[in-house]
Amino acid sequence: MEQDWREQVKNLLGRAERLEPGEAKVMALEEAARLADAHADVPLAFEVRDALIDAATFGGFPDRALVAFAWCRGQQQRDPVRYPPEPLLWKQKWVVGRLDEFPHISRKQIAGALDDVEQCFAKAGAGRRAVLKLRYQAARDMGENVVAEDFWAQWVREPRDHLTDCPACELDDELDHHLDRGEYAVVLEKARPLLEGRRACAEVPHLTLGSVLYPLFKLGRLEQARDNHQRGYALVQRNREFLATVGEHLEFLTLTSNVERGLKLFERHMGWALEHASHRDRFTFHSAAFALMERALVEGRERVVLSLPRAFALYSPGDTYEVRTLRGWLASQAEGIAAKFDSRNGTDRFHQLLARTKRLGTEVVPFPIDSPLPG
Repeated sequence: MEQDWREQVKNLLGRAERLEPGEAKVMALEEAARLADAHADVPLAFEVRDALIDAATFGGFPDRALVAFAWCRGQQQRDPVRYPPEPLLWKQKWVVGRLDEFPHISRKQIAGALDDVEQCFAKAGAGRRAVLKLRYQAARDMGENVVAEDFWAQWVREPRDHLTDCPACELDDELDHHLDRGEYAVVLEKARPLLEGRRACAEVPHLTLGSVLYPLFKLGRLEQARDNHQRGYALVQRNREFLATVGEHLEFLTLTSNVERGLKLFERHMGWALEHASHRDRFTFHSAAFALMERALVEGRERVVLSLPRAFALYSPGDTYEVRTLRGWLASQAEGIAAKFDSRNGTDRFHQLLARTKRLGTEVVPFPIDSPLPG
């Protein structure tokens, strides 16, 4: 019998390795972890959860990555000889870097987690570059603009080391700073190595192709924006980890008055938005979808036919929806998330983001996109 359950774990690990990022991969590894737990095989449970952290992080389940990491970290602290800390340090960055996406996690908890990263990395002989980036991102996401500027300046000056993110990831993350400042030409210049394929990684240029859509739109480079939308959406359409990036594509389609295409994206990805654990990513998607419905009303669309999940609060068995009702629901969702974040953060960053979304209708420049969406 012992061989049977170990064979099951081996088979589940093999199945997960063959699967693309997503829920099936995560579920296979969670089942393997349960089997290892049931037979009190801590080393095997650690191995499985180590793989689970990766799968959940890159498959759009940051909450499940956090749970798996916390378990592994607990084992590592109890038995540092068997489970040395260094192999977990890279994953620690992934998990801590997403804590602020959950409004129920307090500022004190986030600050403590960032301090822990700094201490752990120092013990491993690493510099401060990785943690400075995390501190910059957390301050930015929470609307602490002055603090974020200070950490930004420290981050980009700090030397790289063995625990620094890859050059492609770092360059993509730098774009946010210039986006916030409205430095759209700088964004596009910095993004060139990523867009041209000279630097890449698991999530780049996937993220970058969404980030540059608004700068390209604002600079009037609509043909290039269209091409980046087509290329970028094809890369992210099957992985819920990119929910916020899909929101950026939705926003671009709204700004160019491609409402029908936008409605197809909304229909395809609403299920992700209903289930995703990241409140920040849900906020981005719901806000963009709200702007899309606003544009649909401007174009005279009172009703739309959409195949939406049964879990949707306004689900219609006939697939027909009032656009005003959808707009109201999306506005309520975005407002609710914004209120939770701003209450936790002590700033108005998310309400400012929502206000920006509500102004998008004044920027629309019709630019038809006739090519079919990738399947």
